[in-house]
Amino acid sequence: MIKYQHVFAIIAIVFSWIVFKNITDKNMVHIEQDGYFGSGEKTVDNEKINQFNVNVPDEILNDIKSRLKNSRISHEVLEDVDTFEYGFNSKTLHKIKDYWINKYDWRKQEKILNSFPQFITEIEGLSIHFLHVVPPKTYKKVYPLLLVHGWPGNIFEFYKIIPMLSDPKKYLSNMNDDVAFELIVPSIPGYGYSSQPKKKGFDQLATARVFKKLMERLGHKKFFLQGGDWGSLVTANLARYWPENCLGLHLNMCFSMPSTLLDYYYQIVGSLLPSFVFKDSEFHNYSFIRMIPQILSESGYLHIQATKPDTVGTSLNDSPIGLAAYILEKFSTWTKNDYKYLQDGGLTKDYTMDELLTIVMIYWTNGNIVSSQRYYREYFSNYNSMELTKRYVSVPTGYAAFPNDLADRTPYEIFALHYNVTSYTLMDDGGHFAAFQKPELLAKDVFKFIKTV
Repeated sequence: MIKYQHVFAIIAIVFSWIVFKNITDKNMVHIEQDGYFGSGEKTVDNEKINQFNVNVPDEILNDIKSRLKNSRISHEVLEDVDTFEYGFNSKTLHKIKDYWINKYDWRKQEKILNSFPQFITEIEGLSIHFLHVVPPKTYKKVYPLLLVHGWPGNIFEFYKIIPMLSDPKKYLSNMNDDVAFELIVPSIPGYGYSSQPKKKGFDQLATARVFKKLMERLGHKKFFLQGGDWGSLVTANLARYWPENCLGLHLNMCFSMPSTLLDYYYQIVGSLLPSFVFKDSEFHNYSFIRMIPQILSESGYLHIQATKPDTVGTSLNDSPIGLAAYILEKFSTWTKNDYKYLQDGGLTKDYTMDELLTIVMIYWTNGNIVSSQRYYREYFSNYNSMELTKRYVSVPTGYAAFPNDLADRTPYEIFALHYNVTSYTLMDDGGHFAAFQKPELLAKDVFKFIKTV
């Protein structure tokens, strides 16, 4: 009896805290309409839009080859753990090193990167790089769509889905509608070919504001949005705080913070009695508590990047083989958690080695792994950043829930507390990098979503 009294006491304390939190927290967040993250004192932006091409100097390519040849992979795998369970398998790393030195052709990949029109413009003191792909004139309806990437990816994640969205009749099977997208695909500042913020505070809301200004500069007052990982938070923030600019929002990852008693009801009671709370049988084994070990086992990187990103980033910026191990381990486990039980991490089951190394090379040749990691620090060190996700998204929203994402997918009942859901799809296959791994599935779901708007 004493044991149950302790349980009830804990429940009472938790419930009281939730009530107090929701009564006292007025969710008052100040939204800045402007900022400056360039060097020195604030200056007026140069609003000119300039063409851009990727062209890495030979010195950088020679340097990376030299570093790879001289890199030290001195550790061996454990005799009884020849997998990715302890992190990146050193046997596989040796193979990647050999491929990178002897077979990988950056100039070939550079031509692929330059296959879509791209540009640079200045916003809030930052050079914003973006792809701008216009569909053929034969389509009767063309909607602007802002695509936003996350970490540890970059705009290259979207190269397979871009043709499917901009010219679906040609690149998507069984697509006969006269609808296509004009695509704007920016690099988040601190990633890819956008410049790095020179001042603290460039978080996911600032990114949303900058990208809104980018769309307006291109002449788009209203547009659709799509994102995963950080891209889902950036696009959701844009939809939350500038809904007048948004035709609709499509996500393949859900960012939300509990904001009501009903939220906590679904999380707590839904974990205890999931079949009673959630209609879809997919979630009849739902358990927030069960997710915790998975989250903890895959979030070591997050704690480092959310606190002291510059420390680990220094070593990654100095070693291409270390950078590859750090980034590509995520493309193993976050694509499918079971891949960590394979010697090669299942890396080439869904991607080619050229594709994976190009993701890494974009970080290396721009020297911006540190600035990409600081993006975590900006989020977790700012109370406002997390409070932002509590506000309801009123614009029409679609969710493509992939089964092998980093965390369990969000049940409809919980998702609908935070978003105005008009489309909700439980995908049969796919993981965290949906546009990179399953571009056709994601593209078709985007087209399905816009029919509901």
